[in-house]
Amino acid sequence: MKFKVMWYGGMTMKERKPTLICLILLFSVAFFPSNVIAEGDDIVIESNMTWTDDLSVSQNVRIVNGGELSFSDADVNLAEGVEIFVDADSTLNIDNSRLISSNPPGGLVGYGYCDESNRSGVKIEWPGNSAVLVTMTSIQPSSFDGVTAYFDNVSEEMSGQEYSLEIEEVPSGELWIDLVGPLCHPPAIDTISVKRANSGGFDCPNCKYPTNAADFEHRNMMVFGTPGFEIIVEGKLFSSFSEIFGGRISSSGSLTINDSALNRVGPVILTNDDSSIMLTGETVFYNSTDDHDIRARAFSSIEWAEDVSGSGGLTDKWERRVSGQRLTFDSSFVSYEIEGMHRIPRYSNFSDQDGVSFVDGGRERVVEIAWSEDNTWEEAEIWREQAEVIITDYRTAWNPEASGIGDYGGGKFPLLWESTVVVDSGTPMIGWVSISSIGEDGEAISEAEIGDSVNFEAVISNSGTAAASLAINCDSNNSGSTAQISPSFPNTIVGPGEEASIVFSWRSPVEGVDHLSCTILTPTQLVEELSFGGGTISSAEMTWSEATDENGGGALPVPVIIAMLVAVIVSGFFLFREYNE
Repeated sequence: MKFKVMWYGGMTMKERKPTLICLILLFSVAFFPSNVIAEGDDIVIESNMTWTDDLSVSQNVRIVNGGELSFSDADVNLAEGVEIFVDADSTLNIDNSRLISSNPPGGLVGYGYCDESNRSGVKIEWPGNSAVLVTMTSIQPSSFDGVTAYFDNVSEEMSGQEYSLEIEEVPSGELWIDLVGPLCHPPAIDTISVKRANSGGFDCPNCKYPTNAADFEHRNMMVFGTPGFEIIVEGKLFSSFSEIFGGRISSSGSLTINDSALNRVGPVILTNDDSSIMLTGETVFYNSTDDHDIRARAFSSIEWAEDVSGSGGLTDKWERRVSGQRLTFDSSFVSYEIEGMHRIPRYSNFSDQDGVSFVDGGRERVVEIAWSEDNTWEEAEIWREQAEVIITDYRTAWNPEASGIGDYGGGKFPLLWESTVVVDSGTPMIGWVSISSIGEDGEAISEAEIGDSVNFEAVISNSGTAAASLAINCDSNNSGSTAQISPSFPNTIVGPGEEASIVFSWRSPVEGVDHLSCTILTPTQLVEELSFGGGTISSAEMTWSEATDENGGGALPVPVIIAMLVAVIVSGFFLFREYNE
């Protein structure tokens, strides 16, 4: 925003006062137009607004309710910790502008390589012939203990939180200093100062006061530190012919970046599977704060045009990550292994009592890497995880080892990238087909005498992909207790895609109308009782009656027959005694 300052030096105090009031009102209108609301310490934008020229922003900016903020031909200095938030219905445009952090991340951290071609290094420029003193401070709480510096065919052991290297000569005015940490631990530099050796202070034209290490040219090192500001996008961001320096961009919405520079910004973070980023023109990344320029979720959309450049070196274009991924089983305590995950050759775990098992404890893991343009270590441009899950123990009461049925779960299958992977292959799915009585002629019967055994046939189907060795139990509807069936808990094995019959007999000790209620007994290991199917079926009604003799008379009850036999024996005893007397 540009404002003209009015000269009023010849005015009296009376004349100046109204003029000052008018100027104050003018500035108030300029900085807080009608479509900008000050809400607490935030600037809230709810309609279209454009900011131009040089600006300093020290308050959070919230673009909400369909608002649209445009930076056009603007140099914007963003104070430390400022947040620009764009809600799902709103837009941020950055056109031919610069968004610059007042306090960008300034440290440097190595990648952790020891080989000479991948050593961490910083370049020192010293166009004089005098000896130079290079002083480095480490990023706390790390130190230079065990770090080795390599320069001009010389190596020197470093130590402490601050260390100075005295270099006798800087050939050609510049010198690379390479650093290797102990056991390849990445070195970490906070600040660097350069001055004449033995000069005491910084009194020379070429001396550099202590400054951020990231301000020096470097190789095989990542910028380290807290982002100076943050842009959070739930809606849309468009950047064209612009520069964003020293802040973080995270998005659950869409980012379109064309012919722009992202310096000390990467990785741009896509926070969900629906977020997207489109990079076009000659967009370029510099100095990412991690070993990749974009960090996305498994199914985020990434478009990287041909002329777009990444940070390069050991910094990859993008990574896709999955976090909190879990396998869900129908049964508890299922054991499995995973092969082929990034940096985890083999992983094993088991499902809990709820049938859930988090892959690698739910920790975030990389499933895709688009290698740097400088990649020389991989043949393909993009690596994608192709992990496999191997079931090692999936046993229930329906497939004990003695049954000859193998482990449920399908044996081996690809590990997909979804956050929840349901393991439901290689399991049975059991259901009732029918249950009916069988008479002597093979037809169903509906009447029987007490004491008789009536044969029944239960037909069970398996629409799953694994066999099941199962049993059933039947209750009497009248009594609600277990019916008198033989054998107890009749059982069978049902193959996948097959039907099987279970034949058993039922007898009732009680006269009257009754029917069977039969249930498939399910494994106790299942999280949900009917995960593998099952259920209950009822038979047709059966009328039970007292037995009759061949003449149609009623048969004597057993107690009566016993009493008659006892009476005959007693009478015979007394007759025998009388005869002998």
